[in-house]
Amino acid sequence: MSVSTPPYRAAIVGTGRIGSLLERDPLRTRPHTHAGWYTADDRTRLVAGADLDAARLESFGDDWSIASEHLYADYGLLLERERPDIVSICAYAADRVAMCRAALAAGARGLWIEKAVACTVEEADLLARDLADAGAAAVVDHPRRLDARHRAVARWIREETFGRLESVHVLFSGHVVHTGTHAWDLLLAWCGPWASVDATLDTAAHEAAATSDGHQRDEADAARYAGALRDGVIDRGGRARILFENGVEAFVTGGAKQYFVFQCDLVCAGGRIRIGNDVFEVLAPAESPRYSGYRELAPIDPSERMLAEDRRPGSVLGELLASMCTGASSALSVDSATRALALGIAVMQSGLTGRTVTPATLDRSLRVASV
Repeated sequence: MSVSTPPYRAAIVGTGRIGSLLERDPLRTRPHTHAGWYTADDRTRLVAGADLDAARLESFGDDWSIASEHLYADYGLLLERERPDIVSICAYAADRVAMCRAALAAGARGLWIEKAVACTVEEADLLARDLADAGAAAVVDHPRRLDARHRAVARWIREETFGRLESVHVLFSGHVVHTGTHAWDLLLAWCGPWASVDATLDTAAHEAAATSDGHQRDEADAARYAGALRDGVIDRGGRARILFENGVEAFVTGGAKQYFVFQCDLVCAGGRIRIGNDVFEVLAPAESPRYSGYRELAPIDPSERMLAEDRRPGSVLGELLASMCTGASSALSVDSATRALALGIAVMQSGLTGRTVTPATLDRSLRVASV
């Protein structure tokens, strides 16, 4: 793979929350956004941005010292004039694949794509083929894979540190495809290929009654989202039972709630692990303080079971740059993201049809419109 010499010129299509605005949140770790990472890494230089929202685009320029002549309402014009080495695709999912293909046609050698990677599995497959034909690299924003805690959990499962994994319970606020993609990505990394899915979906009345979990959109955003739906099923919350080929079962509850949450509870033969945005708890067998001769679960310090390999530094941008330089595939590849999308689509398909879905019966053309 041939790429130019660093610093690579980077541009962002979609300068909203994850593209730029979340960097303003005083409670979040930094860098936290595409713009923040490009600015923090000496190997990249942020040179341009595109957004249909003029006020948002102006704020992006102010925050990152991007002159007005490098701010575009038309992303196609940005690609034509700027010819960036790397393009972040942070717009709504309905347009992501078309934007990725346009970036590749303009000569981009690296793509940092927001999740979910596409609205149908067929579209994601098409994008993977286009990337291969162009000899370009891409990563999809599933950052939990690189987090030290999640790395440790993946290793513990692989090595059966706490015995064989038996089941996983997942709880998240949000929709099956948009937020659920993080859960599907983790479950596939932990449990391997899936065998069947049974699901039910939330009703419109339930979603209308639930208050925001912090992912609210303003009126202008909502109008653009409605326009982006086009044809297809609207993403929503739901509950699912997933059976994996290795016999592990996952039980998932996702949907609109009055709070923000993302947690996974892993039940193993020799312990239990709870991990999420707000929790990291490991329990192992110990003598019961209540019943003579019994062993119950008691908390241990999870850091004592973590290794240096778990804590090695990593970032989504770093994964992309490594792929651009070496040609090696990342754990955050489009192929990996496509498998996560397929599992999310299976949940939607099962909920819509009331039938069990298997990989053989998955409708790869089912379009789920998400943000």
